[in-house]
Amino acid sequence: MRRVGLEQHAITSTLHQLLILLQSSDMGRPAAFLFTSVVVVAASTALLPHVVWSFASVVPPICGCRSPLPSSPRRFVPRLQYTVSDYLNNLHNIDDDDTFDKVLIDSDAFDKQLDGDNDIITPMSWGGGNRISKNMYRVALPSTLLQELRNYANKMGITDFYRSLVIDGPPYNPGQEKSVSFQEQNWMVHRPKSHWKSNMHWLSPADETAHDDYLTILSAGGFDKVLESIGAYFNLNGLSAYHLSFIGVSQCERGFIHTDVNDSGVMAFNLIIPLMLVEGESPELEILSDDETMTRYYQYEYNVASMIGDDALHATASCDYMSKGEMRICATVYVGDITTTNVRNLLMSLTQAYPPVGNAKHLLDRAGDHWSKTDASKRLPVPVHN
Repeated sequence: MRRVGLEQHAITSTLHQLLILLQSSDMGRPAAFLFTSVVVVAASTALLPHVVWSFASVVPPICGCRSPLPSSPRRFVPRLQYTVSDYLNNLHNIDDDDTFDKVLIDSDAFDKQLDGDNDIITPMSWGGGNRISKNMYRVALPSTLLQELRNYANKMGITDFYRSLVIDGPPYNPGQEKSVSFQEQNWMVHRPKSHWKSNMHWLSPADETAHDDYLTILSAGGFDKVLESIGAYFNLNGLSAYHLSFIGVSQCERGFIHTDVNDSGVMAFNLIIPLMLVEGESPELEILSDDETMTRYYQYEYNVASMIGDDALHATASCDYMSKGEMRICATVYVGDITTTNVRNLLMSLTQAYPPVGNAKHLLDRAGDHWSKTDASKRLPVPVHN
């Protein structure tokens, strides 16, 4: 077990800010490479074990490619949330004892009901209201959403596709991504790199047509009500569901601590919606406290989303469903009040082909498309029934 010391934490925060400035500046790529190299050398005396590995994956995007021999020219924007995560790798083991702490959310934590019905947002808390991560929430979902998403995954062939990857095998190689087609729609599947230490695969729409089709399923499941609740709870001006995916896994050796959204102004969130869970297993979500001193575990529930906001550190908890021949599948929906102030940070959280990486105009053009505080006509697209 290890901790990040105060000096190390200060250095990592400074490096993070320098990288943001680099990414947003007009500095040419050769100059950016030279400047970044100087920063690495300067910091290495104090933080060599933590920094060098991180910059191995960050320097290539700054200079125009993802790796020394680029396998894909598509993404030039550095994944800064992964960089921060690299500094925190293995920190999920920082509890003072080694006992597995199966802690569930307090049942009395439902303290903010919005409209008198079933749509409830509540902070995640443990031990009598202790909120270890201020931007982690639970969101009660319409009961129709689960069935709509399950039916969609089955009809499209997504459920069978995951079964072929994480149960029957073989999975993709770590770091591999590939374009795939479901019902003549373009999707992209991506297995995270080896430091994730799991066979998880991400599957997302690869273009606007597939993305909009996914949105109609959310609409049919009542997700408009969820958007309304989020907008009201956080007093937002508008919301768009801007990044969608499915995630599937059957084995995770050790969770990789990371963030999904950074510095949005508490205006963007990733909702994890369980579609297929393995009964009798340990909690699936590992959460690191904001002060990096403790971890807690959260058990997924049907009809309840885990909502992850700014800088909330978390990981897939260790699991192994292989002996049972089972898997876990969730839908993920990134929603946000997209503004000129936060759009660049939102772009840095993208992990798949759509929305287009680095295209701020694309996101801004779709700001507030699916819910608005002042315009009731802003809703998810309605399914077209043939």
